[in-house]
Amino acid sequence: MKRWAPIGVGLALVAASCSASSSNTESRTIDVFGPYLGVEAGAFIDAMSEFEFETGIRVRYTGSADFVEDLRRRVQSGVDEPDIAMVPQPAVIDELISADAIVPLSQGTVDAVTANYDLGNFDITNEAHAVPYRSSIKSVVWYRPDVFAEHQLSIPETFDDLLTVVEIIDSTTDLAPWCFSIFSGSATGWPATDWIEDIVLRRAGTDAYDEWVRGERPFDDKVIRDAFMEFEELVLLRGRSAGGLRSILNVEVANTSGPLFTTPAGCAMYKQASFAESWFPPGTDVGPDGDVDFFILPATKKGEIDPLVIGGDGAVQFDDRDEVNRLMTYLATPAGAAAWADDGGFVSARTDVDHDSYYRGASRRFSELLSEAPVSRFDASDVMPAAVGSSLLWTQITAWIAGTITLDELITSVDEALDAEPTD
Repeated sequence: MKRWAPIGVGLALVAASCSASSSNTESRTIDVFGPYLGVEAGAFIDAMSEFEFETGIRVRYTGSADFVEDLRRRVQSGVDEPDIAMVPQPAVIDELISADAIVPLSQGTVDAVTANYDLGNFDITNEAHAVPYRSSIKSVVWYRPDVFAEHQLSIPETFDDLLTVVEIIDSTTDLAPWCFSIFSGSATGWPATDWIEDIVLRRAGTDAYDEWVRGERPFDDKVIRDAFMEFEELVLLRGRSAGGLRSILNVEVANTSGPLFTTPAGCAMYKQASFAESWFPPGTDVGPDGDVDFFILPATKKGEIDPLVIGGDGAVQFDDRDEVNRLMTYLATPAGAAAWADDGGFVSARTDVDHDSYYRGASRRFSELLSEAPVSRFDASDVMPAAVGSSLLWTQITAWIAGTITLDELITSVDEALDAEPTD
């Protein structure tokens, strides 16, 4: 069996439901479970409205801040499975396939994916199990153009230049160089893993990154250790993040950018994925002359193409009822996300859309970067075995940042867990 899988370039309960255009029986209701909350949940619900209007099928969405753990509990209960789940980690999709918890895509859905995506980026042959719904670029640094101008800061051209910019901000301004936090319910820690992945990809290159993801290069390897140490120097040293360690450990990830928008600003930069646009204050204008803009975390050498760490949400189905198949097929088409794309904060690896007409604002720029990037890799922790990459690694990196374990203890525990994982 095969799943949607990236190849090189490539993922408190809140309940909501879309309004149906006609009265429907419960059998005509589709339960969708996902990690989208707040503005993102509303955007997803809006994107389902056309499907509901055209089919008379009701889509009932539930979002969770503890998505992976809650999904596991729902699946293990045997009575509370959703019809569809939007899963950000390919390794969790693998876990669901191994447990025979999800069913393969219908032929109609496979045909829609084939028509709408570049199959060089996705394994959609044989028994495909997921629709690649939303993509994200993790290697994004948001900043305030007016703050950079006020302090005569330049966009860094290399990764070493970035360290220089951080040191200048730290030593000559009242700003913290970064807005950064890791609190995200049971997923606390994931923003730190994104930093490590970006550093490994830049400092060690694609071959070393791929070996690390495949388990051929352990965490107890110089280039991986060096990435943790450089992350500590760049982001975790006293004064480098707004609010210090207390904020790093306790501020909800979706609220991390707050100090970027205060007057005066509390931080100069905010490294977070392309979807962070959805978390900004309403009406935020993104662009060189706007409230905020962004640059891609730079490559190691001047003139090199900046590599991208990317993520993505795959839609999987637990039921093969006709109406569930219809919604899965809809999710694979441009219509399945058109409303969200128009609102902003949505990017996809689709190849069948006009970037200028389909996406709005920053999403248009992100979509072009995603489609044109010559060097990109999927989020390593999302691809590693789920019990490690989407669980143990998060808890251990949190404990290391909090100072309750050493880097050696983090590395040893993660490598031992990876060694204990069964191999294919």
